[in-house]
Amino acid sequence: MAKSNFWLNPEFEPKRQFRFLIELTIGGQNLQFLARSVDRPSYTISDNPHQFFNHTFYYPGRITWNTISLTLVDPVNPNGAEVLYEYLSSIGIQKPTSNVTATGTTITKESASSALGNLVIKEMGTNPGSPDTVVKGNWQLLNAFLTEVNFGSHSYDSEDMIDIQMTLRYDWAEYQQGDVVARGA
Repeated sequence: MAKSNFWLNPEFEPKRQFRFLIELTIGGQNLQFLARSVDRPSYTISDNPHQFFNHTFYYPGRITWNTISLTLVDPVNPNGAEVLYEYLSSIGIQKPTSNVTATGTTITKESASSALGNLVIKEMGTNPGSPDTVVKGNWQLLNAFLTEVNFGSHSYDSEDMIDIQMTLRYDWAEYQQGDVVARGA
């Protein structure tokens, strides 16, 4: 069979948006089953122009990994809002009830990223000739921490589940094919 006509190739299996798992543990709570959606990692490479007479030439610059959005369903147990609220105290934030607590601690990168733990996006799929679902690849976000949490909203005219939207920043991402043990796990 010609490989150039992949639509006729029965072994061709595209990745599907709904086939994913999130490995995420915050405050000892495994939040894997709460994931509703997640962005895949992306990066931007800056360019640097160099002008020479009437011409401009561009050279690649630095790479910046872009933030991702993660949406969780907020269940009653474990209470997702409570877990993410407690994340604040685990990274060093204290309620500003006095001058000492308001100025006594700061957030560090180590506290923010270790409180979040490993964040892995697992891409699921099937192997040719098998109906079993397997992990086809892993995106691990290294040194990830939360930059924004939106606890959703209430409305009397809706029966929808409450979502929690999060924005995460990370230093870089690694992609590995197959199911592998995450770094630092």
